[in-house]
Order: sequence, then C-alpha cells, then structure tokens
Amino acid sequence: MLESVKTIAIIGGGPAGAMVAEGLASSGGGPGARALVFEERLGWEKPCGGGLPPKALRRYPFLAEATDAHTTIRDAELVAANGAPDGVSVRLRLREPLAIYSRAVLNRLLLRRAEGAGAEIIQDRIVSFERADPRAGGSCHGWRLKGREGTYAADYLILAAGARTRLRGLVAEQLSARDFMLTFGYYAPACDTLLRVQFFEDFEGYAWSFPRSDHLSLGICGKARETTMPELRRRLHGFASRFGYAYEGAPVFSHLLPALTTESWGNLRLAGDGWALVGDAAGLVDPVTGEGIYFAMRSGELLAEALLAGAPRTYAERVWRDFGRRLALGSRLSHLFYHDDFLGAPSTTRLVQFAARSRSFMALLEDLIDGSQTYAGLAGRLYRSFGRLLLEIWRKVDGRRYTVDGPFGAGRRWTGYGRQ
Repeated sequence: MLESVKTIAIIGGGPAGAMVAEGLASSGGGPGARALVFEERLGWEKPCGGGLPPKALRRYPFLAEATDAHTTIRDAELVAANGAPDGVSVRLRLREPLAIYSRAVLNRLLLRRAEGAGAEIIQDRIVSFERADPRAGGSCHGWRLKGREGTYAADYLILAAGARTRLRGLVAEQLSARDFMLTFGYYAPACDTLLRVQFFEDFEGYAWSFPRSDHLSLGICGKARETTMPELRRRLHGFASRFGYAYEGAPVFSHLLPALTTESWGNLRLAGDGWALVGDAAGLVDPVTGEGIYFAMRSGELLAEALLAGAPRTYAERVWRDFGRRLALGSRLSHLFYHDDFLGAPSTTRLVQFAARSRSFMALLEDLIDGSQTYAGLAGRLYRSFGRLLLEIWRKVDGRRYTVDGPFGAGRRWTGYGRQ
C-alpha cells in the first residue's frame, strides 16, 4: 500500500464496501494501516432479487458453503411476453446452481467476514465529506468525514453507499434519470424451488420470482423515464395473477437500480485523487440483466488489489479488463434485446421459443445465466445457433429425431480520471 495511505474510509457496508474492507484488512495493509467501514444499519434488507450466479459461487465459494440462510436453486423458467402464442415458456435445469440470499443476511455475512479479517466497523451514517485542511494538520490528499455520530479523518476515501447516494456528487458527476431502472415488488409469504422470469412486449425490463429461504422476492424492473410506478405495479400484479403468487398484505419494496446508458459508460469516472467508487455507487450493474451483486463484490476486490499494490490509479483499468468491457457492451445491446423484433416477434419471445425447441439455444441460454457467455461473442453464437435450430426443426419434421474499441467508449482511451 502507498506509505501515505494509512487510514482508508469506506462509506457503505454492502457487498462492495465489505469486500474491499476484507481485502485490505486480511492483507495487513502495512504497519498502522486501518480500514474503516461506515455503515449505519449493519445488516439491512434491500429491494433486490438476491440472486448470485454460478460465476459468483465459483469465485467466492464461501457463499455456497455458508450456514447463513439462503436458497440453492437449480430450476428456472423463462416466460415470453403475455401476447406470445400459447404463453410460450421454457424450463431449465441449470448445470450449476444459483444461490439466493436475503440482502439482510448477505450483508451481515460479508460485514462479519470483513470484521473478522481486521476491518473496523463503525455504526454511523456519513452525511458529508470534504478535503482535509493541511493548515489544520491534515494531509493535503486526506479527507474529513462528517457523520451523524461524529467526525472522522482518512487518507483515502471509498464510496460504496449504493445507487442513490447523494455523496457521489462530491467527487464525480451524479448519474442521470436515464441511468436507472425502477423496481417495485413484494416480499411474498411463500416457499418455492423455481426461479421464474417473465418478459413483456416493448418493455425494457422483466418481472421475477426469486425463492428465498422463507419468502419470495416478487418484483419487476423497468427503465426509468420509459415506465411509471403504476405501470410497474399493473404488470407485476398481472404476473402474480398468472402464476398464482399471493402478495396481498406483503411488505412492499421500491428502489432504483443502475443501468447506465452507453454515453454514461463512455464518461464514467471510477477514481480520482484520493478516492474511488465501487459497486452500485459506481454504476457497475449489468444493463441487460440487472445483475449487480457479483460486480459489486468484484469491484471491491479489484480496488483492494490496486491499493495494496500501491497503484490506485490502475483500479479503473482493472475493472475494464475484468468485466467493464462486458457491461459497456451490454448498454448497447439492452435496447435491442428488449425492444427489437426478430422474425416478426419480440427478441425475448424468440429467445424463449428457440430455447424450447433447440438444444443449442438452450445451451446458449444456460451460458448467459451462468455468466460464461460474453456479450462480445453473443452475435456470432446466435447466428450459429440459429443455423442449428433450423436443422433441428427440419429433423423433427422429417421424423428422424426429436467489442468496444477502448474502455467505456468506442475509439476512446479511458482512465479512472476521465476520458482522454
């Protein structure tokens, strides 16, 4: 770690903040180094499906091995838009299971690991921060943080306070309304073993039922400025009625989920002089699927590695090489995926139909859920799979047998300090 960085303030104790704290603390960080996590609630529920894909369980096996309450899911169903003929759907038996956590349980688990590694957890809400005044004895690169319970000093500042934090505007541009999805849902009192997702015609988002250990996360997300809360409620109630989910009297949730536009990816700043953004606060969520937990954890891990290497400026490039390229490309594909037609039907409907009829499309779908299929190679694989689909259909009828140029912007050079 840089010799001048002795105290690192991490604002937010969710997956991103907890992971960077654990990474810094478990390494020792150097003589006198401290990782301080500021979190008011310690363990809290968040409007989120809570799904962790197989790639997350492979990288962080403790998530599958933990005795903390969670559900392991191997069965999933994708349902085409309401207007699709015969209510087209496809069931999948996943090659590797998903883990679904209540966010309250997951946050407590990750904070416990960070504290066990040596991080200090401070139960306070940071309401503002500013550069320390060197004339008052502070470092010229340091920070003074103001909480509800006290004031604190730090040499380096990490913002991990979620998508809606106003504190982002103190170091970087705030995200615009176009960079979010609205979510709405219920914690429904039921148990299930099937994860279900339904798409809609000309609607950038989906409804879901994610089984947790003692309830269902029953929700919907839709692109902000393209939908309204009443519309989300109407679509979700239709989904619930279609599949018999009871939600009357259940606790309600609503939240903003980052889904950055292509322009915002091109202008994204993840770090600057003495500060960095991780997780939802940085906008690091897949714009197509809405998956964010894995990328939050991984961004925290990558930042810890950069700080421990004494090279915080490499953090942004580490993110780009690891998963940023995928997310940036996803921002270009998201509108096409949800709004475009293919052979006279919505793309999402065709995807479900083809997966139901073709082993090659089913394998493609499983790889997308698994996280092993990149968006960069998706077009070529779709083309090849479509050819196989036609061959498979012909055989059934016959009776034989059932890139982006530069980080976060095409043709642009990108660093953690802005575009150059």
